[in-house]
Amino acid sequence: MGSVLVVYGTKTGCTQGIAEHIGATMIDLGAKVDVRRAEDKPDPAGYDAVVVGSGVRAGSWHGPVKEWVSAHAWKLKEMPTAFFTACLTMADGAEKADEVRAYTDPLIAETGVEPVDIGLFAGMNDPKRFSLPERLIMKAMKAPQGDFRDMDAIAAWARETAPKLGIG
Repeated sequence: MGSVLVVYGTKTGCTQGIAEHIGATMIDLGAKVDVRRAEDKPDPAGYDAVVVGSGVRAGSWHGPVKEWVSAHAWKLKEMPTAFFTACLTMADGAEKADEVRAYTDPLIAETGVEPVDIGLFAGMNDPKRFSLPERLIMKAMKAPQGDFRDMDAIAAWARETAPKLGIG
């Protein structure tokens, strides 16, 4: 059925949970899936497709994820690749989708990797997972607290994206 590498970057575990859910959904569709942290520097060679995702910090994807995409851009341009972004801003609803979608634009421009799809998912704000300065910033921004990840929406995106990746 195909093999998929799901690569993610996270600080608080939010994006890891999303990546694992995407992976599990694609396994249910019959794919062989490996879910790996960008910091582990997994090699995309030998996979049929790749899904790459990151949370957002200070308006940008995590550095290790951007570095991984840049390092493997030559390979990702040759295979179906999808991106996803986890961002608390999506908790405000779909009207913020363009703003969150724009966080991937610099990476696409810098690497030339054109994803077959881009998933946009609400994240979470669990203050005990953040450093004191981050908690203060989140409080000043009046960021809502809680886990806003919609696992049903994440699975639906994975199912819809799978055929674009050659899965299913």
